Amino acid sequence: MRFSLRGVLATAFVLGMCAVCVRLGFWQLDRLQQRKARNHALETAGSMPVLGYDSMTAAAIEREPALFLNRRMRAVGRYDSSGEIVLRGRADDGRPGVHLVTPLVVPGVPQALLVNRGWVPSPDAATVDARTWAEPGARTVDGILMEIPRGTRNGGEPAAQRAPGGAATPSYRRLDLDVLRRVERRPIVRLYLQQLPGADSARGRPPVRAPLPSMDNGPHLSYAFQWFSFAAIGVIGLVVVFLRRRREDAVGESRP
Repeated sequence: MRFSLRGVLATAFVLGMCAVCVRLGFWQLDRLQQRKARNHALETAGSMPVLGYDSMTAAAIEREPALFLNRRMRAVGRYDSSGEIVLRGRADDGRPGVHLVTPLVVPGVPQALLVNRGWVPSPDAATVDARTWAEPGARTVDGILMEIPRGTRNGGEPAAQRAPGGAATPSYRRLDLDVLRRVERRPIVRLYLQQLPGADSARGRPPVRAPLPSMDNGPHLSYAFQWFSFAAIGVIGLVVVFLRRRREDAVGESRP
């Protein structure tokens, strides 16, 4: 049985695509394991006592931030609106907007605690008059401690965004600890607090607090099965074509 150059190239292409599908399937299984590890870390952190924010806690976070990731915290202080920043390109149920991140100043603590206060509407998902969503006075903030990445690309540097009638507010695509420590007026702690919904946040009313992270395993297992299925379909298709070609050749050779 002979194969034309076109047939050889087609076979190589299909096998290559099958290999890619298998690789993507294992990648999804790896993502599943990462998701399970994250869920376990969230469960472990959620079972621990709620932290308060004071000078001792701030110093401990500065030394070993990884020990405090995903921990629940309750902090009491006042927001410093002069250090507020905007995270652009955020959506809530399909509505364009931004996230407001504001330093919370606690008496007796040198480092301010950055708090992601949640989503507010913005037609262009970039500019907003942050004064509209100010929360003055003493605040009690409940949330989860999250990592502030370092050395992020394409979004770590600020861009000044001036809303109509409002003051200029630094705008970022994502947080970057090195950049923030360079531009913030106050020293900041190495983790930020993702504020959770509470009694002070009406349902659907901005700022919309982020919900607790989902604890399911996500769609990774089903995606892995899909990629493996695509690879199996490709291999089975090649086998069918090979057997059909072999049968046709056998019929041709049997003819007088």
